Amino acid sequence: MSNKGTKMKNIQKIIWAASISALTLPTAAMAEKTLRAGIWIPTQLVWAEPTKMFVDHVNETGKGILQITLTGPEGIPGAEQANAVRNGLLDIATLPPGLYKKEVPLANAQDISNISVVEQKENGAYAMISDLLHEQLGVKLLATYGDGIPFHAYVTKEITSLDDLKGLRLRSSSIYNDFFESLGISPTNIPAAETYTALERGVVSGVGWPAWGIGDLGWDEFIKTRIEPGYYNVAINIMMNDNSWANLTDEERKVIEDSVAWLEAELPAFVEAKNAENTAAQDAAGIVAFDAGPDFARQAEDIYWEEMMKIDGEGAAKLRAVFQK
Repeated sequence: MSNKGTKMKNIQKIIWAASISALTLPTAAMAEKTLRAGIWIPTQLVWAEPTKMFVDHVNETGKGILQITLTGPEGIPGAEQANAVRNGLLDIATLPPGLYKKEVPLANAQDISNISVVEQKENGAYAMISDLLHEQLGVKLLATYGDGIPFHAYVTKEITSLDDLKGLRLRSSSIYNDFFESLGISPTNIPAAETYTALERGVVSGVGWPAWGIGDLGWDEFIKTRIEPGYYNVAINIMMNDNSWANLTDEERKVIEDSVAWLEAELPAFVEAKNAENTAAQDAAGIVAFDAGPDFARQAEDIYWEEMMKIDGEGAAKLRAVFQK
């Protein structure tokens, strides 16, 4: 073959390879799937950090395969996100059980459990709540965080006994309204966004809130006392619509599963650091602890388990047997 013929043949090969590359590149780009995720609170708050860690890990390790976009309540209000993930409007949602209590009436078993998530997985409790979420909300439970973070009653005055709480109005939540009432507290369910003003105007004399975030919300300007020990246990679930999960490829599913495993390995150190950070911040703000005694937390648990029994006696009894020791 002449040099000219060889040269033409090589040029044709280059053109052919370039054409194949041009055709396959868009296809590869199109193969990357994007999931839509929502979280019930603004993403800049501390309670969103583990979800952001999970999403960032998926997006880093899933490049070219799977990505997640995350929006807070500005996209879909937090109170509507349970329905959104059930209906597939969201592929993934991060929610505390109180926001889907209507759909899963016994979901708060996670909040009032006094055993760790690791223990829940070992004794079958976690599988039971996962099944409830699958059956009643149509989602797969991916991960839970908040383990080791209790709730507290915070008040705007110093106290010397639990009797000092009687007659006070505190910002509350449905899960501990009955507990507060048992202490003589008048609970009121004010949205978190309106609580600063309520404290400032004296509409409430304190709040029920977890160990994290008092300073982030500016409430530490008014709080004088934190009641110890903490009660209940924060439970925040990352969940995925069943159909969205079923429609993942094996490769996409592995990205999610690996990211869940990574998050679970990171959480203990993360929680320990945040607990120390928030305690130090409350100390610096001049918030002092009042010790209510060893039975305080158990009283809170017993009262809400009684409420759960009114919803579904048989179901609540089965859950209490594995979620409480």
